[in-house]
Amino acid sequence: MKKIIVISHACFTAINRHVYHLFLQEGWNLEMVIPEEIIFPAGIKKADPQEKDDPEIHNLKLKGSNPRSYHFEGLINLLNKKKPGIIILDNDPVSLLATQLGRWAKKNQAWLFCVSNENLPLDIKSAVARRGIRALPAILFKRTLLNRNRGLVDGIFTINRAGEKIFTEEKFINVRHMPLGYDPGFFHPDPEARVSIRNKYKLNGKVIAYFGRLTPGKGVHLLIEALKNLKSMDWQLMMDSFDIYASDYNKEISRLLSDSDILNRVIFIKPSHFEMADYMNAADIIVVPSISTANWKEQYGRVAAEALACGREVIASDSGALPELLDGHGFLFREGNVQELQELLATRLKTYQDTEKKSGEIAAYALENLSIQKQKAVMEAAFI
Repeated sequence: MKKIIVISHACFTAINRHVYHLFLQEGWNLEMVIPEEIIFPAGIKKADPQEKDDPEIHNLKLKGSNPRSYHFEGLINLLNKKKPGIIILDNDPVSLLATQLGRWAKKNQAWLFCVSNENLPLDIKSAVARRGIRALPAILFKRTLLNRNRGLVDGIFTINRAGEKIFTEEKFINVRHMPLGYDPGFFHPDPEARVSIRNKYKLNGKVIAYFGRLTPGKGVHLLIEALKNLKSMDWQLMMDSFDIYASDYNKEISRLLSDSDILNRVIFIKPSHFEMADYMNAADIIVVPSISTANWKEQYGRVAAEALACGREVIASDSGALPELLDGHGFLFREGNVQELQELLATRLKTYQDTEKKSGEIAAYALENLSIQKQKAVMEAAFI
């Protein structure tokens, strides 16, 4: 087996490394490069410590913040020392880092694979139509990288079908669709966790939940608008706690909750990555109300996948990759359509019943199609 080095900013978070535990268990020689720290709006955060089942990890300094142009200090020296036969870059092939690694790989008879979340067309006409003529320099920069890297990348793993189509049409080789896998060791139906969290927070009725970042594209304001017209029904809203002053959008969400007169129904939580599954199990309906912008549409929907893995009922917009992710195992509304979301919530609140059989069927779909086991199988097939 060829030696693998994985280069990933996402694996800064420990739970995102779990797919690579599976490679180690099957005897692959695999090491990882992750940032030693990342700068967030709230400050600098150190990488999660190495876990006992992790591969050998090299913490390097990440220079820059734009994934198209950032790089790791000392990365080439490390590659020269380790001499991997396979490099997995957990970043888009249309990046300066892919150029650097692709050139090293060609010189050293190694393979370079990239993981891409791209789902917006890369041609100039489409990009200008979305972003306007002022974005032309950035668009041309991306086209330059794309044309340069086409011959340097040996394979691309795309986390959505749109990306698979884009890179196939752009004449990249070995383009494969794969899930951004969840770990079923954490995300699975758990009746005991459900009871524990519901008792802790005194959750007695139907629980609607939103998990994830507060950004306009995630559409939390739409969920609040829908719920303010359902106050006659029995429900509570569970959502991640947030700093009101962190952004203008956070201030807007705080105002909407107050003006809608539903603040007394909101349960604010702050689970770690390893506690998230317990809170998902405690919910009845998990909502993913994403909306597209000129520069972004839902690229995957990790929360939806994890919620399905816990056997929970998911209501999602039809933005981006969400319909293909649910594949009929949840409920969809047209993105941005508050009325449709409201009606769907009202219907599900009336008819929802938590049964072991139903949650088991939903979780079985997720396990077969969306888990780290599925992700590993897709990746490994490209290496053998």
